[in-house]
Amino acid sequence: MTGFLAIFLAVMMGHTAHAEVSMATQVFGIKDLIEKLPNHHFQTCNLVLSTNRANFTTAESRCQQLPARVAMDRQRGTLATINSKEANDDLTMLLNIALPLKEQSKFKYAGNRWAWTGLRKVRNTDTKHIQKINKRIPYNRSDWEWYDKSIPENFESWNRGQPDQRPLKPGKKSNEYKKSGRCQEENDCRQNQMRINHDGKWDDAFGFEEHPYACDYKGKYLVSGLEKTWTEAKEACEAIGLNLATVRSQREVEELRRALLYFLGESGFEECKGQFGHHGKQPVNKRGKVIKKKKVCASATMEERWDVEHWAWTGGNDEAKEGKFRWTDGSEVEAFANFPWIASAGKDNKAKGQAAGQNCLTISKWGEFDDSYKDMHKPFACECPRG
Repeated sequence: MTGFLAIFLAVMMGHTAHAEVSMATQVFGIKDLIEKLPNHHFQTCNLVLSTNRANFTTAESRCQQLPARVAMDRQRGTLATINSKEANDDLTMLLNIALPLKEQSKFKYAGNRWAWTGLRKVRNTDTKHIQKINKRIPYNRSDWEWYDKSIPENFESWNRGQPDQRPLKPGKKSNEYKKSGRCQEENDCRQNQMRINHDGKWDDAFGFEEHPYACDYKGKYLVSGLEKTWTEAKEACEAIGLNLATVRSQREVEELRRALLYFLGESGFEECKGQFGHHGKQPVNKRGKVIKKKKVCASATMEERWDVEHWAWTGGNDEAKEGKFRWTDGSEVEAFANFPWIASAGKDNKAKGQAAGQNCLTISKWGEFDDSYKDMHKPFACECPRG
């Protein structure tokens, strides 16, 4: 498992594979899928919530790295933009799933009762402006900005009396913060960042405070740690308006692999692509020579490499015609060169003594596919709509 404890949720806001599915049904279904993710990642198609508490600057940095780590996107990520009631409700749902309020401190400003978002005060933060105000700075929404440069004009959910923009009270604690450099704002320790609580209410806060945080997410896959049969996984995705995952290029294979690692945790065999044989056979290269295995791959037992925690269902199957694998939308699986089958996979569907063949595709955390028995229980990945 990764040390970075993140809760990732991917929520659908627009068109879906099944337009008749209501948003309420989607939200309820997603909640069911993400409650048991072993690496504490909970997804919607648009948000990632991390329970790894951080100050605002650190949270901002981690969100910037998210697209490259998971979605293979070179653009920098951002803390979440919550500019609609729907987005506010989705993040509130995430926070309540990830960190149930009844399990948190009763102190209303405790760290785990809030999550950072991307709204910051970017204007009228200078000393000259602040000196005009003795205690409280009047609220002007045009001073606050999301990362896309928009202001909270059409939607805002401030707690009563907020933002109050109060400075740190004079005293030993505030002096220590200033000395240590924990105040990230220019000129003073001012509450120039927005955080959200379990009720969906906003508050302005000091940047040095540590909270969970939410990032915008533009990845393709929603990963569930629930172990289901292939049919159950297919139905679970469809219940929230999605399909089981498809991959149409080497890039998407890598994106799905990264999503599995990020949300379900590492397997320890990430370096073993192309090094595992099938049913004990020695893997060979394109010239037919036996591949010299890396130590971690060579020492892996059959039970370890086929542990269901290392695999996830996708939408590929050859139920309609033996040996002709297709995704759930009917398109061919092997639509690109060098489709990454594990050695001998796709050719062993009629196992001796088995009534049903290995007709459904599963992908490993090291990025290889295998055909498997549809009644086996495994994690799975749904596909988010993108463009």
